[in-house]
Amino acid sequence: MIRNFVSLATMLGLLGCACAASGTDLVIHLSGNAALSRKSVEYRCDGNAAQIGVPAGPFSVEYINGGGNMLAIVPISGNSLIFSNVVSGSGARYTTQQYTWWEAKGMVTLSSDALTGKMQSTCRPVNGK
Repeated sequence: MIRNFVSLATMLGLLGCACAASGTDLVIHLSGNAALSRKSVEYRCDGNAAQIGVPAGPFSVEYINGGGNMLAIVPISGNSLIFSNVVSGSGARYTTQQYTWWEAKGMVTLSSDALTGKMQSTCRPVNGK
């Protein structure tokens, strides 16, 4: 059986993150022989983004698809959080912890259901892609 795997250190390295500091690798084994695809998109969010923990300037989000899995890696509060795709009526919606990253109609809505209340920011691709 052929196994595909994705190294978290590799994914974070593609984002330009310093992975050597943590000294840990995560390997995810996916059954089958489905190809993996990776895409990096640079975004800039509105003024509410800083309250949620997203960088104030442009930042990259890595999208990784394979073996029936769709992931988005988003930098929040100095960490690279792995979001997993969930059912959505429109667009592509990814969630992790209290966060939702929802792509629809050329823009993204980032929301947080923190204990201090719901926060939301609108993000757009920097290059309009």
